[in-house]
Amino acid sequence: MKSPRAGRLLVSLLGLLLVVSLTTTGTAAATQKAPTAQTPATALGQADTAHLGDQPETPIQTQPITITPGEHCRPTAVGSRERRAGAVEACVTTSTTSPTSTTPATPSGRQSRAIALPSASPSTASDEGACTITAAGQWTHTRFGYCLSGLTVLYVLKDSNGKELGTGTLSVATSATLPGTGTSWREYVTVTMTGAERAVTSLTAKFKVSCSAGCTASRTPPWYGGQLVKGQSVSGSTSYSSSPAVGTKVDFTTSYNLYVTSPGADITDPDASWSNPKVIRCDDDVRDTSSSGSEPGPGCVVPSFMPVVKMSTIANGSDSGAAAAGYLWAQNNLADGWGRSRPLTRAKNGAADRTSRTCEGSQPFEARDSVPDDSCGDFPFGATHEGGTDGARCAEIIPKHTGSGWHVYQLIPTGTGMPCVRAHVPKADIQSAETQLAAGFANQRVLEREQFKLEITSTTPEPQGACLLSPPTGSGPSGDGWISNTNEPVAQRNKTTAPPGPAGTRPTKATACLGKTSVKGSDAAGDITGWQDAQITARPYAPPGAQPPFGLARCHLIANILGGQGRITDGQDNLVPCWQLGMNTGTPSMRTFETAAQKTVTYDSFGPNDAIFYEVTPHYRDATSTIPDSVAMSATIQRADGTTEPLFPDVVVANTKGADSPINLGN
Repeated sequence: MKSPRAGRLLVSLLGLLLVVSLTTTGTAAATQKAPTAQTPATALGQADTAHLGDQPETPIQTQPITITPGEHCRPTAVGSRERRAGAVEACVTTSTTSPTSTTPATPSGRQSRAIALPSASPSTASDEGACTITAAGQWTHTRFGYCLSGLTVLYVLKDSNGKELGTGTLSVATSATLPGTGTSWREYVTVTMTGAERAVTSLTAKFKVSCSAGCTASRTPPWYGGQLVKGQSVSGSTSYSSSPAVGTKVDFTTSYNLYVTSPGADITDPDASWSNPKVIRCDDDVRDTSSSGSEPGPGCVVPSFMPVVKMSTIANGSDSGAAAAGYLWAQNNLADGWGRSRPLTRAKNGAADRTSRTCEGSQPFEARDSVPDDSCGDFPFGATHEGGTDGARCAEIIPKHTGSGWHVYQLIPTGTGMPCVRAHVPKADIQSAETQLAAGFANQRVLEREQFKLEITSTTPEPQGACLLSPPTGSGPSGDGWISNTNEPVAQRNKTTAPPGPAGTRPTKATACLGKTSVKGSDAAGDITGWQDAQITARPYAPPGAQPPFGLARCHLIANILGGQGRITDGQDNLVPCWQLGMNTGTPSMRTFETAAQKTVTYDSFGPNDAIFYEVTPHYRDATSTIPDSVAMSATIQRADGTTEPLFPDVVVANTKGADSPINLGN
């Protein structure tokens, strides 16, 4: 009775024959001893990529098979079947193309050479080694796999005059998937007899593997026997292992010998020999080796294939990838393009010191109230040797997720020559990016000072109102949109005080892009430009005994109900002195039009990707003025489908004490 184990092995081998696709459908496989099954390795510390959707195909490298040219002949054995048939020598030629007369065909009439691709992620690697063949006669390599296909061996019997008496043709394919975690693996080998003519009706194919120092070939022949007739294949697996010490790596290569003869003949020298052109590395140096329980353990890769570490802006939800969004912006906008145009280099030690130099340095990072739990996301990372640039040289940005995707706000004008970025992002988002980076180092087995590419995926932006697509430099996020305030120099911040005040700035324009989701701004505060001038002007009109500010207000150019700021730290360019009843409130007043915008975004007809482009421009009488005499306001609805409609046209609100008062505060 066949044991369940033997049944599983038979299924595995039949599956392998289907994978390598080298035999015509329906042909029989030669009898062989089945290889011992192994348990597939499971990668540890691998990033969760289920949420990433379609990923780019695993990149591959191809290289022609290097073979010894020419025909290699040896005498046939005295008394052998070949000698009795008149053949005095057997000659073997190895090539990377098949003779057209001996090319087998699939039922569709095309030769089948493709075998499946080894995954770039070791945790998904099949126990049945596989890789993609893009062209016959090539080695194909990925970070975690290698294979060969299209190697053809032509066996020729010749008489004493050198005349051909018969030919046999063999096709060879090998395939292996390296263990991302673990240092033992199998290589699958298939030899198919694709041609037989005249005196050659069958052949015996024997195979043997070896590897250089640092590796042990524990099972060198993939099968025993190996007698073939045309259309038959023999398949099996060889085994390798390596034992790198903790904190070390070993490099080695694999080599192959094929022995071809007529059935029953003895042979001691290989007829075809070749080697894997790429070095294989096994190591136990990815993890923190100072901790016995750290992950991942030892594993193996093809080190000449640069690892690709993946990160996503949607790691744990639509709005928790702000750090990754900032790093993606840096890749796209800074000259070095670290991780994309130029590789990064892993640094296992000193990450905290490098991050401190970027986030502190000569110009320490200052958290902003508009970003919850604001922390410094430095790029290049402190975990790379490219990190650690003085933060004063870095671009400073705020990545913000809205219903239509990620937007990045530049806090200072950014030149392409800047070598680094400091992103204002929640601490949890930095931790999410760090987790993905560590997982990428683990599953790609990136060692100290090993270069790697960084591939960051993001959401695809949806159609949206025009202003949502292009936040201006210096703007800051506000709800689903943004706010920008500008200023200009003024000779004195207060010109009617005794003595006149020092030089300063006055607001010139406030612009907002208001989305479906808004946030409340902050109350007005501070000794804003013109505030003392305004009180000097207003005092004569105040009732007896009135206290400052004598009926005045600090008017938000972008109202706080629309997200406008008024704090001393970040809102002074959004405030101008005004009459509380008149320009600020009343009918009509700034509040009239601010309320119209506030209500519009709540309507069902205002879509999640629509926007209001909202502008307020103070008007000054001359270059010395510290208080505007009026403000011009306008608002346009910008639909996601590209159409626009005015919410209210250009309106002018005078800075007067009441709607019909001639008393204007402007100076």
